[in-house]
Amino acid sequence: MKAFDYIIAGGGAAGLSLAWNLSRSEILRNKTVLIIDRDDKKRNDRTWGFWTKDFVDFDDILFRQFHRLEFVAQGFHRIFEMKPYSYKVIRGIDFYGHVISHLGKFSNISFLKADIELLDVQGDRAFVITSAGTYSAGYVFSSLFHEPEILIKARESIYLRQHFKGWIIKANQEVFNPEVITMFDFRTPQLGQMRFMYLVPHASRLGLVEFTLFTENLLQPDEYDAGIRDYIQNVLKISDYQVEETEFGIIPMTNFIFPSHFKERVVYIGSAGGSSKPSSGYTFTRIQKHIHKIIQALEKGKNPVIPAVSPPRYLFYDSVLLHILKHQGQYAEHIFTQLFKNNALPSIFQFLDEEGGLLNDLKITTSLPKGIFLRATAEHLKKNFNL
Repeated sequence: MKAFDYIIAGGGAAGLSLAWNLSRSEILRNKTVLIIDRDDKKRNDRTWGFWTKDFVDFDDILFRQFHRLEFVAQGFHRIFEMKPYSYKVIRGIDFYGHVISHLGKFSNISFLKADIELLDVQGDRAFVITSAGTYSAGYVFSSLFHEPEILIKARESIYLRQHFKGWIIKANQEVFNPEVITMFDFRTPQLGQMRFMYLVPHASRLGLVEFTLFTENLLQPDEYDAGIRDYIQNVLKISDYQVEETEFGIIPMTNFIFPSHFKERVVYIGSAGGSSKPSSGYTFTRIQKHIHKIIQALEKGKNPVIPAVSPPRYLFYDSVLLHILKHQGQYAEHIFTQLFKNNALPSIFQFLDEEGGLLNDLKITTSLPKGIFLRATAEHLKKNFNL
């Protein structure tokens, strides 16, 4: 059985970000690392978008960067200047290629393409049983997300999904503004749920059109396609276009507190470790923050079990919004319209990043429809605290 200092189970955003940071640490860069994934990461299977006002480790491979953001809803349309923030977009294929190429320079970092069958711990060693054999390490960092198991554990929690399908289309006419990211376009039938379109222009005739829902259940595959097709034809008014690529994804949106570890030696990262923001699904920058804390602990010789949990008041805010999205999804468009209509964009981002402070929190929360949130808050407290 081959032994390593660290094993990374899952070579997606979280796993590769961890390996990237290990390789750049003066203290940890010589540790032996095994990265296990069933996929060779040679497809553009996803696109990560996120707002930030800071430099990020992967700025060199940004696919697009926007300084203006569009919000569209019934009776309200605004294009915001984002300064001091910008909205950055990274394609999965660019991220995978960049990080894997960098890691290939280190003889102490290995890759294994295999199915992971079991994670276990015995004493001070963690074990990964795979289709290609068994491997051990001082710590295993796992981003493996087994939703059926999570659903059982989260049965007393609110559990929604952010699910989306996107088409990258090439149109025979100019339709996209290459300078503007459309975060929310609610000009699609809501059907009592939160449904919106998300647009990432690549050029004036090329861009990602993504149909996104915040709901409990997924749609049938052809329903996503029908929603995108209807939007392209009836809202964007495009009749002549080609679909260049497609992508599909599911992100948990839940107030369930994800376990941070298993028997101290298996540390959970990524969505499996709670890095997805419960009320928005944004994950990429939260992964980076969590990984940096893990690296700091390892450099100091400390236990790297660090929960990726929001402060209590933000967990409460998220829980109330999730309650509304689950039970009163017909109000979603109105809520998000009031959020963007009544607040400056930097204040919104600070709130969503859990960095704005109590005064900013108060300004944001009091700008939202009071009756809806008061009822939802009372129902949430009654259910969870028997008040």
